[in-house]
Amino acid sequence: MTQAPARAWVPAFIVAAVSWGSSFLFISLALRGLTATQVGFGRVLIGAVVLWAMLLVARRKPQLSRRDVASIGVVAIGLSTVPFVLIPLAQQHITSILASLLNATTPLWTALFVALLIPHERATRAQVAGLVVGAVGIAVLLGAWNVSELPLWGAALMLLATAFYGVGSTMSRMLLTRVKEGPTTLSAVQIGISAVLLLPFALAAPAPAEGALALDSEVLWGLLALGVLGTSFTYVLFWRVVKLAGATTAASVTYVVPIVATVLGVLVLHEELLWHEPVGAVVVLAGVWLAQRKPRERARSEVVGSGAVPPAAPAVEANERV
Repeated sequence: MTQAPARAWVPAFIVAAVSWGSSFLFISLALRGLTATQVGFGRVLIGAVVLWAMLLVARRKPQLSRRDVASIGVVAIGLSTVPFVLIPLAQQHITSILASLLNATTPLWTALFVALLIPHERATRAQVAGLVVGAVGIAVLLGAWNVSELPLWGAALMLLATAFYGVGSTMSRMLLTRVKEGPTTLSAVQIGISAVLLLPFALAAPAPAEGALALDSEVLWGLLALGVLGTSFTYVLFWRVVKLAGATTAASVTYVVPIVATVLGVLVLHEELLWHEPVGAVVVLAGVWLAQRKPRERARSEVVGSGAVPPAAPAVEANERV
């Protein structure tokens, strides 16, 4: 593949990185008046409306069988249903900075589940080393030596969310390679299914805080930004980068997103950045780099899978999906 000039894809890359990096800020704002379930449902509802509107404007009608829809539904549980509730739950206990840094472990989980669930893709020594390095990085990131101050509950929820991302990304490779639809259609169906699945839980949650959905409320605007930027348009921009610059270049957004989230966490939310968090993040990202390395023969033969990528953690498997 001949890479397009940088000016053709760099703007889309930057906007995608900033949008996904901002998602953690938007979640923090939305949580000031909504429950975690309502934040998850709100973002997928808004994202689904935007994505389906895009299909309507483009006059694209999905041509999907029941089996296709069922397959997308399975992927949706891992990529945009469970994690979109777990991440707000985690951010009720940890900073948006730590959440974004832990979110960068998603490719580690993907590499692990690919090795476990796709028999013909055995992990290489470099990938195994990447998983080990990543695990060490997580320990440093959390300050594991200071047991009494470990943010265990929030970190566990965040790592569980990224594990679901890993499973969802792996299932997208197993189930969606035969689905003959573009990424916008796949994303619209996937996010729409997530909205349907989360609706009853959102309705069962306590009522939003008074004034949370007022037009001048930071809660409402945080949720709107999360749905419009982090759950719809950014996917389209991301796949533009994949098309013009290649999957490897697009996947490097994984390294930029935590930087954006950290800057916003410090400057806007006035969160504290502990010294071991960036150190651990560097170790984690080194593990991610190793875990994403593939033999040349395999890399040439892989194809892009699902169109819906988690915020800050694109699921490109030739690849890399909020």
